[in-house]
Amino acid sequence: MSVERNATGAWAPLLHRPFRALWIAAIAVNLSMWMQNIGAAWMMTELRPDSPLMVSLVQTAMALPAFLLGLPSGVIADLVNRRRLLLITQTCSLACACLLAATALAGGIGAWLLLGLTFALGCSNAFGMAAWIAANIDSAPKGQIPAAIALSTVTPNIARVVGPAAAGALIAFAGVPTLFVVVAVGFVISLGLLRALPDTDLRPGLPPERLWSGIRSGVRYMQHSAQLRLALRLVFAFVTAGSAIWALLPLVARDQLGLAAGGFSLLLGSLGAGAVIAALQVTRLYRRFSVRRIVTGGGLVFMAVTALIPVVHDLFVMSALLFVGGMAWMAVNTTTGTVIQTSAAAWVRARVASVYLLVIMGAMAAGGVLWGAIAERMGVGASLWIAAGSIAAGLMLTGRARMQMGSESDFSVADTQETGPAASPADHEQGPVAVEITYHVPAERHEEFVRAAHELGISRRRNGAIAWRLYRDLEHTDCLAERFLVDSWLDYLRQRDRVTRQDRDIERRLEALTTDGNSRTRRFIAEA
Repeated sequence: MSVERNATGAWAPLLHRPFRALWIAAIAVNLSMWMQNIGAAWMMTELRPDSPLMVSLVQTAMALPAFLLGLPSGVIADLVNRRRLLLITQTCSLACACLLAATALAGGIGAWLLLGLTFALGCSNAFGMAAWIAANIDSAPKGQIPAAIALSTVTPNIARVVGPAAAGALIAFAGVPTLFVVVAVGFVISLGLLRALPDTDLRPGLPPERLWSGIRSGVRYMQHSAQLRLALRLVFAFVTAGSAIWALLPLVARDQLGLAAGGFSLLLGSLGAGAVIAALQVTRLYRRFSVRRIVTGGGLVFMAVTALIPVVHDLFVMSALLFVGGMAWMAVNTTTGTVIQTSAAAWVRARVASVYLLVIMGAMAAGGVLWGAIAERMGVGASLWIAAGSIAAGLMLTGRARMQMGSESDFSVADTQETGPAASPADHEQGPVAVEITYHVPAERHEEFVRAAHELGISRRRNGAIAWRLYRDLEHTDCLAERFLVDSWLDYLRQRDRVTRQDRDIERRLEALTTDGNSRTRRFIAEA
């Protein structure tokens, strides 16, 4: 155990058994999903060879469920036992994979049935995606969360390298139906690993939020986090434009390069190999360059790769080009993903992860339709050139605002919580609740206090306040009062439980600026 606790480095979380089991299970799931997606896309080129739109809709059918179900699934993952949720979702994925394999083996699958079963598999996967991310962070040893986040970005890219090669070989030698059987086996493996994990169900002292209130609190948290808003806008712009490669690569392989399934898998493997290399090296870039420079540089390189694809007709040159593109894609998405995940408090972690995935999958789904429709009218090459221009436009439109990663103090719950009132309502639903905190501040510290209070106000609203203001007493000029409202007494108790160490540091900074180093809190509950 001491080895696990004291180990450092990018791979250190894998020495911790629960994290290692989840990580391997995630590889099995990602590998299965990639192989299914490749098999479905290739089968669609045979079922509807003259329709680029139908081929690109395979990507949409896989990605759209995350857009539709992402936020509710994140709320559920924050409120229930994540191990059990993962077991349920993976069982549903296994059932979908078995049905797809059986239908394909029987020879009764058509284009729309293929899309329907792909969509169903995407739905079961969407319900578990936020839980995967949050569970990986939960199972990481203390002090190794950044490394755990980096490793979680490696798993889909390991699958991206191995999946296309394995899928291409299986399609070439055994056919797509056999590939779908192997996909089902992958879900069996993930279920076995998940069942072996300890069941650590945390039972909070407060009643869990309902679905709708959980969605509202998650949206409110992100609304009051500048870093989350900036990173999510950038992800949407980049992925929507960059998804052209993923949507149209089957057509580039078949029509432009004249490749069969094996050659197509080599192209996807090149993209994935570049992504894995970048994921393992990106932490070194963090020590040399700012987050903004990494994102901008990676975006420009991916733009250049997208623009060059239509003019390349050699398999090995195309593979090298896509290898570079995979590195650029991962540099941008890993960096923005780490910013997002390290800017989220523990209580809302799965909801933030679900919105992040919702944005990515929604952008991929929209991109699949958009670039497929453009390709049908203007051709694959013109579609890729327009996508390259869109990447450049997206980088410019997201601005030059500073991006930075958070630390564990940003999302770790404070060790000590605010002392509660002597009396409290018997009914948790009573409210609204008004809270007033008064401070006595010397005149020379007034401006500094107001700046710090503004930061605390953002924190109050992020954690549940529906309104917040700072007031100055007109009769006693050294007296400042912080006042905020929450919907109910239960919401007020939840707000106190959500205070992070960073929030607590801001509170202490405010008190240090007062005359006596103290503050006075009064709580009011609505009567009429």
